[in-house]
Amino acid sequence: MNNEVLFKTYMNLICKCEGEEVYRMIGPVGEGIIKHTHIAKGIELVYSELESYNPNYQEEKREVDGLEIMYIAEGHGEFELQNRQFVSGDKGDVMIFNSKTAVRKCSLGKSGMNCISLIIFCEDTIAFLNEFFDTSDFNDSNFFSEIRKSTSAVSYPGSDLLEKLFLEMMKLPGEFSAYNLKLAVVQAILLLMQRKDKRDSTDLYFSGTTGRKVQNARRIINSNLEQEISIEELSEKINLNRTTLQKVFKEMYGLTINEYRTKSRIQLAKNLLASTDLSITEIAGRCGYTNASKFSEVFKRNEGILPKNWRE
Repeated sequence: MNNEVLFKTYMNLICKCEGEEVYRMIGPVGEGIIKHTHIAKGIELVYSELESYNPNYQEEKREVDGLEIMYIAEGHGEFELQNRQFVSGDKGDVMIFNSKTAVRKCSLGKSGMNCISLIIFCEDTIAFLNEFFDTSDFNDSNFFSEIRKSTSAVSYPGSDLLEKLFLEMMKLPGEFSAYNLKLAVVQAILLLMQRKDKRDSTDLYFSGTTGRKVQNARRIINSNLEQEISIEELSEKINLNRTTLQKVFKEMYGLTINEYRTKSRIQLAKNLLASTDLSITEIAGRCGYTNASKFSEVFKRNEGILPKNWRE
């Protein structure tokens, strides 16, 4: 059974086909709509609008060398693996699971989760990329080798370019949309491959308790961007020592706490600049800056342009 047939067989086990490449999840597996597009041999694109998901009811998967690269477009998901390791993701995060990563439990946010996934069959995808670029540069040693060897998953904030590419994958109309879609998928894969992760795979996971505490720290940061909560205060709020908090936060999200807070504040500022008539000083205050000049300096350092010019 080739990988494309294997994928469709699996989809038919957990979903009911409602139209051309449109499925509805059935029975105890969960609730939601799934849309599927075949990209190339070894690459399937799946867009899911999930209200609930229960991996315990999945049929046993055939052993394959594959990856699921998931971009969370809306909502939140928490995943507990069979080995009791824990990984979670929020809107804007990229999560990568390999075929050895068995999800034991899944909990979605109150509003569910919308995500865009690339289902990658590694051997076929390597062959496709070599043919696409007329090269032999892609091989087992450089194609997501660390995550493929581990029994783990990773989660980290996606870049602005990755966000643009994943969202573009779902809205490419026109005569040449199939070609543009393939280009967007290839570019996303190349960007993800360039993320060099120097950590040993055993450091990628933490106990469910620690993971949940760090996830709670992230929620506290996002809910209090107008305040300057210190790392010590954050550590006390989640009952986790400062050193562990900083280490695990960086491992889970790829950024230090201060880097993550700055990124979130800049994103909030851009939303306010685009959707309100608030002054720069008012926006600075809502983003945790008591000094508008300091806010403008940080904004320009991150975006390459002053906030007043960005608004124009």
